[in-house]
Amino acid sequence: MSREKLRRGVSIPWLMGSFWVAAAPAVGAGVHAQSGPETVALQGGRLLTVTNGVMENGTLVMRNGRIAAIGESVSVPQDARVVDVSGMTVTPGLLDGFTNLGVADYPSLGRDDDEATDPVTPHLRITDAFNPENKFIPLALASGVTAVLCAPADGNLLAGQSAVVRLVGETVEEMVVRFPVGVHGALGEAPKMRYGERNRMPQTRMGSAALLRQTFVRVQEYGEKLAWHQERMEAWDREDEGTEPDPPERDPKLEALLPVLRGETPLIVSADRFDDLHTVLRIAGEFDIPLILNHGAEAHRVARELAEGEIPVVWGPGNAAFRELESRKGDPVTPMALAEAGVPFAFQTGSVENVTGLLAEARLAVRHGLAPEEALRALTLYPARMFGVADELGVLEVGKAADVVVFSSDPLEESGRVEMVFVGGERVREPGP
Repeated sequence: MSREKLRRGVSIPWLMGSFWVAAAPAVGAGVHAQSGPETVALQGGRLLTVTNGVMENGTLVMRNGRIAAIGESVSVPQDARVVDVSGMTVTPGLLDGFTNLGVADYPSLGRDDDEATDPVTPHLRITDAFNPENKFIPLALASGVTAVLCAPADGNLLAGQSAVVRLVGETVEEMVVRFPVGVHGALGEAPKMRYGERNRMPQTRMGSAALLRQTFVRVQEYGEKLAWHQERMEAWDREDEGTEPDPPERDPKLEALLPVLRGETPLIVSADRFDDLHTVLRIAGEFDIPLILNHGAEAHRVARELAEGEIPVVWGPGNAAFRELESRKGDPVTPMALAEAGVPFAFQTGSVENVTGLLAEARLAVRHGLAPEEALRALTLYPARMFGVADELGVLEVGKAADVVVFSSDPLEESGRVEMVFVGGERVREPGP
């Protein structure tokens, strides 16, 4: 069976709908947004568009959940509610590149992002655990974050599928922008420590790499079975005789990895140590699968290889070097090094423990040499691109979702504080008791 045929896939009925993409939904009447759609014009602010430069004394008009107009000489509709943002800075809503926001809550309620029973669980869907009423969501919104990559934790070799979620809405279906974004995995200490103490594979880094290879070999074989069944079905349809061929037995784990093997969905792998990064790159090359690197404490040491492979990085959080042994060689100059090498990257908080800290990650990188313009892109445009939602999020452009943040001053300066947050053109209430 050719690799191209395997990549093209099959039309088995139960595979259809195994992943889906939704346009960014209009904001509903969720608990975080003020009620009633209206036309709003932010007037007199400094607009950081991300893609079209800086507009001084600009106007941004939001209508029906979208950016309807933007510029320095925009006519404000008569029915618009005008908000004076003179002296303030307006940006796209920030996108947290990796977090368990929405699936981790009070300690008494536990967390639902980490299925610690099997090292290979790629079929888990983060959307099945996301709680729109999670107590940390208003805190993230108040810090300027309007969307996140909600993802499984790093404890398993293959942990499950992530989603980009906007942070306003009553149901997960209403809030999800794209699912699945990727299948998440981890190399290094986390999986081998968890399963090694149970005398299960993987106990070592060798075991992790071998089990990852073994899993993708099984995916290849599974795809070949499906393709062979499709050929038999087509022949049966043409001949219109005999018994309909039975499909192969379903395997949800392998089914979840077929889009990765076909190049349709990236594998998002958490790795920090220099040797682990090379292992990730080596295995991805062996199976020709799209890759996004997560965490990447020592990613600056493989920046050339990442650039050559067009592999983006979700970097951080910056304090990991003080919390994890394998991140001890992490360096806050990494974002600058990645930018200089031409590697797209995004910032992350990592978990609800740092739920309001996304801007701090970017400010840290700026203090260590990263250009502020690149830092803003890494908070908005770059994660939107790498997660496949740039048609909706990440920039201030006409037609894009009206997810907008107003800061008191430049957001990458310590004095910049969040003044207003709009999701789908509706202002978000501040968190309260």
